[in-house]
Amino acid sequence: MADSREFEFEGAATPSEAADALNRIAEGIRARSLSLSMGEEEITVYPDGDLAMEIEASEKKGKAKIEIAIAWKRAKDRAKDDDDDDD
Repeated sequence: MADSREFEFEGAATPSEAADALNRIAEGIRARSLSLSMGEEEITVYPDGDLAMEIEASEKKGKAKIEIAIAWKRAKDRAKDDDDDDD
């Protein structure tokens, strides 16, 4: 069974700080190496191949929210799936 790692951050930010965080995430995706850390929590992921994207935006009762999800399979998992397809 594969090991599981997780990083989560929730907090307040100015629009500029939020934009800077999103830019750092975008740079990591482009570089195919994205490190996220806060205190002793840290995770590095390696986005590669085709990425699945989901973007949701909503506004209700004067509150707005944007949710962005990006997912992909690790290269070794993609290779295993490709081998399984050959059967």
